[in-house]
Amino acid sequence: RNNLLYLPVGAILSIVWLGVGFELIEPIVRLNPLLLFSLGVPLIINGSKKITDDYIFVDNKVVYGPCPSCEAENRIYFGDILGVEGFKDVATVKCPNCKATFDVQRSTLRASTVPK
Repeated sequence: RNNLLYLPVGAILSIVWLGVGFELIEPIVRLNPLLLFSLGVPLIINGSKKITDDYIFVDNKVVYGPCPSCEAENRIYFGDILGVEGFKDVATVKCPNCKATFDVQRSTLRASTVPK
């Protein structure tokens, strides 16, 4: 799931790379856009990872697992998104299926319910 987070920035960097590269190189030498894109792939990949991890999704971790009460699949995002603070060490979430509240620890990924 983390690789999908890199897609928007990667697409924008690809378009910028092709646009700027074509405008700068085309007057000097005629170059196929596919070749130009393949030359820029390492820069695009590294740039999209750097921008996504350091500026957009800071300290991210996407986890999923079953609810301790009803075994329904739940997804939890740890980290910040564009400066908006999210769950840090412990996430308290509510299961959309059974409405039970449970805590998930980031370090061990252990889910525990509140005793009734």
